[in-house]
Order: sequence, then C-alpha cells, then structure tokens
Amino acid sequence: MRIPAKTLPILSTKQKREWEEVMGKNFISEAYLRKRSNDDSKYELKLGQIGDLRVVEAKTEPTDLFTDFDFNKKEKILDILQEFYVVSGEVEVTFKNSSYLLKKGSILVIDNNDLPESFRVTKRSHIIVVYMPTALVRSWIPRIYKNLKSKLISPPGASAKLLGSYLELISEFAINTNNSPIYQSKAIVPLIMSNLSMLVFALGDKEEERPSKIKDIQLVAAKKYMLVNMSDSSLTPKKISEELGISVRYLHWIFKQTEDQETVLQYLIRKRIELAKLLLATSSSSLYSITEVAFMSGFNDSTHFSRRFKEDVGLTPSKFRDQNDI
Repeated sequence: MRIPAKTLPILSTKQKREWEEVMGKNFISEAYLRKRSNDDSKYELKLGQIGDLRVVEAKTEPTDLFTDFDFNKKEKILDILQEFYVVSGEVEVTFKNSSYLLKKGSILVIDNNDLPESFRVTKRSHIIVVYMPTALVRSWIPRIYKNLKSKLISPPGASAKLLGSYLELISEFAINTNNSPIYQSKAIVPLIMSNLSMLVFALGDKEEERPSKIKDIQLVAAKKYMLVNMSDSSLTPKKISEELGISVRYLHWIFKQTEDQETVLQYLIRKRIELAKLLLATSSSSLYSITEVAFMSGFNDSTHFSRRFKEDVGLTPSKFRDQNDI
C-alpha cells in the first residue's frame, strides 16, 4: 500500500500526553502512526502496563494507518517485541518486502527493528498489542529469535489459541489495574514469565528450520520443557526424561552432543541465573527479596543461590540489583 503524501497523526495532543503518562517516554514513538488527511474513522483506545510489559487495546472502524519513519529515525529504536493480536475483525499488515492478512485469532509477532510500513483495517476490528522486552526472547529461544523478524501465529493451532486467550487476560489485567500498583506488584513477574512460556511454544510450533535428527528434536523438546518449568525447584534430569519418555542416560548424552557440550544441569543453572538477573534488574527489594528471587528462579536455598550467582556473574545478587536497577 502506497503511503499518501498528506497524512495526519492519529492521536490528539491530549491522547499523546495520556500515552506518555501510561506507556512512558521510551514508548512515545509507538504512538506516531499516521492516517490519511481525510480519514474521519472512529476508534477507542485503552492503555495499560505491567512491569516491563506495555499493553494497547484498540477498537477501530476500517482505516489505513502508516508508520511515521521520519519520527522513528529521530528516536532510539526500542529493543522490544510486539504481540499484535486480532481479537476480531481483519487487518492487513504490510512490511517493505512482505505482507500478512490477520483474521480473528491471528497473532503477528513483530520485532521493532523491522516495523511494518502500514496497517489496513478492512472491517471493524478489536486489536490487542502487547509490548515485551526483546532480551527475554533472545535469551530463551536464541535460534528462533535469530530468524524472527516477524512471525504469524494463527489458529487452529492450540498454542495460538492459548497465547491469544492469555493476551486477552494480560490486557484486562493491565488496563483494569493500571491505577493499582500495590495490587499489581506481586503479579508482574509471573505474568511476564507465563506470557514468555506461551510465546516459546507458539513460536516453536511455527519454526521453519526445525531439527531433522531425532536427537536434535528431543534436545529442543527437553530445553523447551525446562524453560517453561524453570521455577520448579524439583526439576531434575529424571523428571525431564520421564516427561520426554527417554532414559536419564540418553538425556545426558544428547546434551553432550551439542557444540558447547553443556550438561543438563549446566544448562538448567545457566537459565536460572539468567532468570534471576532479569528479576533482580526489573524489581526492587521492596517488591521481591533476594530469597524470593531465588525461589522464583528455581533455587530452594537462598544461600546456595547467592553463592552460585556470585560465581557466575561476579557480583552478589544485591550488588547486581543496585547496579542494574531500572
């Protein structure tokens, strides 16, 4: 779709102020979509936030919207992913070299380093967009992230339906409790991690370059199971092997066949430390204590957690939090 010569911002001055108040200055460029100068279509917009997640819920009549690349060039590109979910209606999303037709239940995962040029809403639509830090996905599923750019997740896949339902829950929670930070606080990280777990499954189902060898398929399945159950301190090689229907010895063997020859436990601990770093960097001590971070990261002993964290990171958990507090 060709971008017209004359366009107008979709948000009024008042709406821009509201956007900045709720979404934060770092997300201001996301509001700079433009519409045709003669477009008088109506829409409803609701905003919300949960920790590092930002949520936009829109109900709109048919319209054409265009990305303001001139404004985006002036702004720092955010290191985030968008989960663009069509609850109802139909939206055509066009990139420089590709386009996607999103219908009811479709979810388009968009990397902000590769933004769409335009959005064409062809019928009245209800849309939810959840913004989440790219670092989470990059750490959890590096191979998928490397080739991500944009991915369309559509029904009737079970993972697509599950993720869509969860995005609706996130939106409702973020918007309805936006003025209740005390009520939100303890739910922030579980919601983020649950969303990430479902995204792992949904993107994994869409992966084009799936492993062809049985041992590689089993390795991916083992890692996926471990990531989703990362906070379970009772997670062991035996439990993982039972879930996959293979022996513990074989599980250890397929991990040792990887290029870095990382063992099952080495992989598990590395991912738990990464999760702990995320929790420490995105929460204050008044929200989650070091002991709570340890338990949420899958460690059942805070002393062991602190010792292991310092060995791997070079700082104690409390010093790491002080230096990385956002």
